[in-house]
Amino acid sequence: MGLRVQALTGETWESLFPHAFTLMNEVRVHGGVEPFWTFGGGTVLMLRYQHRLSMDIDLFVPDPQYLGYMNPRLSPAAESITEDYVEQANYIKLKLPAGEIDVVAATNLTDAPYEIWDIMGHEVRVETAGEIIAKKLYHRGYSGTARDLFDFAVVIEADPLALEGAAPFLLKHADAFIHRLRVRPELMKEQFSRIYRREFWMDYEECLQTAEAFLAGLK
Repeated sequence: MGLRVQALTGETWESLFPHAFTLMNEVRVHGGVEPFWTFGGGTVLMLRYQHRLSMDIDLFVPDPQYLGYMNPRLSPAAESITEDYVEQANYIKLKLPAGEIDVVAATNLTDAPYEIWDIMGHEVRVETAGEIIAKKLYHRGYSGTARDLFDFAVVIEADPLALEGAAPFLLKHADAFIHRLRVRPELMKEQFSRIYRREFWMDYEECLQTAEAFLAGLK
């Protein structure tokens, strides 16, 4: 199979993505290492399934030390991108008018966590659907959102084989994930109603039942 070339159609994420190359070049130039990073999150799922609109950029790096080179407080290049940011020990969130760029220090979980795509003339490690869902449930399943549920459901329905090998990471907070969605139905349904859908039309209850049944089948 040849290298996937990601078509550019003028969507919001495309205006943010060049900043990813700028940030990683800061690691290269000032950190003295060739940066290892992956592109994941909801925007990658959108590119794969066209199920909803996603505008933000989620980048994952293996070492928290990378973050210092991407921090507007420390890096003139990062400051030139935006002076509006949130800084934590394991991530940097850069806020721009068009959307947000999150850089998260988190290692890959699955055995085959990414594919190589051509994006804007660069070879980029793009996370598989299984890796994206594994990270969502493993790292924040206990605080899952309606959007996480929607993303999970589309992968179950459209590409269940993508979740092979992710079972240990999906199960860590599986009960807490389902419980949170069940005990706060009004809040979750309100969140769900604000998802800008494209090509996936399951309602909230259908998505919840789909996720619950899939997770039960892994136990």
